[in-house]
Amino acid sequence: MKLPTVLAWFITFNFINITWVFFRAKEWDDALKVLHGMFFGTIVLPVPLANKLGFLSSYGVEFGNWLSGVNADRELFLWMIAAFVTTLFFKNSMQFRNSFKPNFFYMIATTLFFLSIFILYRKSEFIYFNF
Repeated sequence: MKLPTVLAWFITFNFINITWVFFRAKEWDDALKVLHGMFFGTIVLPVPLANKLGFLSSYGVEFGNWLSGVNADRELFLWMIAAFVTTLFFKNSMQFRNSFKPNFFYMIATTLFFLSIFILYRKSEFIYFNF
């Protein structure tokens, strides 16, 4: 039985977020504090949504400057939307791999790329040695 795609995305996304907390935390207690904040912390929504979602206030939802908690501005939110759109509407590396058809051009381009990298790493004398 195969999971629906959106549910599989949701599970994978949350698994990665939770494990990343433990990877980045300096101590176990720090990781637990972050996880508590993620799952049991206060939910803050943008002020313009207060008119439509004001009934959520009785459940502990607050309306205010929701980006202040991450020390960010609106530009961060726009970058996140752009990343989400890019992820959904453009090909990923596996799709590029499946549609890749090797030809002479790719062989020459790859060879030139690797030669240029090897030439960059040649050992050379100190730059002022020749002066």
